[in-house]
Amino acid sequence: MHNFVSIFFLGLIYGATICSISCLPYLAPYLLSTGLGFTDGVKSSLLFLSGKLTCYMFIGGLSAYLGNVLMLDKSMSVKWIMGIAIIALGLSIPFVNKGGCCTKRQVVGKRVSLFVLGIATSLRPCPPLVAMFLLAAKNGSVLLGVSYGIIYGLGLILSPIIIAGGGIALISKAIKTESKAFVPYLQGISMVIIVVIGIKIIIF
Repeated sequence: MHNFVSIFFLGLIYGATICSISCLPYLAPYLLSTGLGFTDGVKSSLLFLSGKLTCYMFIGGLSAYLGNVLMLDKSMSVKWIMGIAIIALGLSIPFVNKGGCCTKRQVVGKRVSLFVLGIATSLRPCPPLVAMFLLAAKNGSVLLGVSYGIIYGLGLILSPIIIAGGGIALISKAIKTESKAFVPYLQGISMVIIVVIGIKIIIF
């Protein structure tokens, strides 16, 4: 029980500080281009964070099963997966909310993109996550490893990213309402920023 409480607060503290700072550069340009208001931004942030939680569950269980922590941050394949996922997200911007409205297919595409982005940005574990995965590997219980991932992820979800995402999407909606002529430029700038981030991940 003590481990669960510690892991939850670890996720809570990290989510409120370093994780928010490191994740916003990926999430913010996308929401600035595709956001439809505060509620949409909050939902989008939750989808992004749920992707991270899913990844933590999987890696926690896998670490326990294998008995050691996967060195994902040193893997070239992980860099390519992250980079390609982020580049694809950037390239999808012109097709999301096209013309100021959303079809059902566009909504689903946006949700899937955000969920996958959450997974992709979790493939390089931070120091607190590595500690949590080491604990899972030491215990050797897959169920416990998955539980650790869930608890850490739940702590992480209660982060400023949710409010920040809502605020960014609100700004996006205001720009689209007040300055419609600027929207294509905003989409282009956001797309370039995200694609460049993806390329940098692959190269460096």
